[in-house]
Amino acid sequence: MAEVFQGARVPGISASEPHSFVVFRVGCESFALAVDVVREVVPYCQLARPPQLPAVVEGVLNLGGAAVPVLRADLLLGLGKGVFGLDASILVMRPGAEGEVGLLVHHVEAVRPAVDFRLLPVADDTSFQGCLAGELDDGGASVHFLDWTRMLMEEERRRLGEFRERAEARLAAWVEPGS
Repeated sequence: MAEVFQGARVPGISASEPHSFVVFRVGCESFALAVDVVREVVPYCQLARPPQLPAVVEGVLNLGGAAVPVLRADLLLGLGKGVFGLDASILVMRPGAEGEVGLLVHHVEAVRPAVDFRLLPVADDTSFQGCLAGELDDGGASVHFLDWTRMLMEEERRRLGEFRERAEARLAAWVEPGS
């Protein structure tokens, strides 16, 4: 039986905040992340592409002087490499152990309150590392609810942190003395 979201305890959502989701598309699939884990949404733009980037890293976003590695959501979710158009966006995630990370998605649809959905549970072994926290029923349409804390392996987080530090050092080299 489906549970109404109001009052439900859901991973990645703080009990003290209004429960809302950033709903977005990757390919033909709809996904959602708790709004608490997304710092901001940035329109897709030109990214720096240092040599020898792993395929899952689209590039580096210079966000106010901070280097933010941008990951391709399509490859991270195992959906195959898609083409990002003018309506693509970068979800800048709140900093974790790896620092800030961007997630490149095909289209951000909306920020919606959790009460718009019914939470349908999924088995822990349904997705890699249990990153699929549930299915959100939107009156017949299904939205995959992701747990950002489980999207990356610990080794990936460590390497992203190191990569971000190198990228920030490179950006700092471009600052003129005395500025």
